[in-house]
Amino acid sequence: MFNRLENIIKNAEGNVLVVGLDKMLLDAFNNNNKVNLYSINSCKSSGGFSKSKKRQTNKGKTINIKKLRNYINKKSVDILICNMNEMIDYYKYFIKDSIFLNNNVIYIYSTNEIDKEFIIKRYKRYNVNIDVKDYKTGYIITIDNKKGKNNFFMDKLYFIKDSLYNFADLIGNLLVS
Repeated sequence: MFNRLENIIKNAEGNVLVVGLDKMLLDAFNNNNKVNLYSINSCKSSGGFSKSKKRQTNKGKTINIKKLRNYINKKSVDILICNMNEMIDYYKYFIKDSIFLNNNVIYIYSTNEIDKEFIIKRYKRYNVNIDVKDYKTGYIITIDNKKGKNNFFMDKLYFIKDSLYNFADLIGNLLVS
């Protein structure tokens, strides 16, 4: 799985947003001079956002993942690579924002801890093509976002639906335990 991600990183061009990538994969970006790299690392611990152009590591402002749209323009990211293990708490915000920010391809990888059907079901709402590849250590979901569109009212409806789903899941877990 990590070899496939390294190949994707080596062949990447343009603006790339990476979320929660491992140190090993971030080091692969140092060899690629064709990308402008935006990275969000360890969202759970610091909520940090750093912007680095090519090999420079200029620290940007620390922002909340919910306000990501304010810092990156609409459809300005060519490739988005995300570690869903880091982003599962923010999926309600991240899925709609990833469709909003990205204009080409989204790569989501995770270990087998997170149900991939959960992620696929949320992305199918936006009319995108999805391809899943399973590996021993996890899976990679490739989302072709060229035809994906956001709708303000539908995004609000999905947000409410996901919040109610989380609330019902929380109540169910409390009743079971």
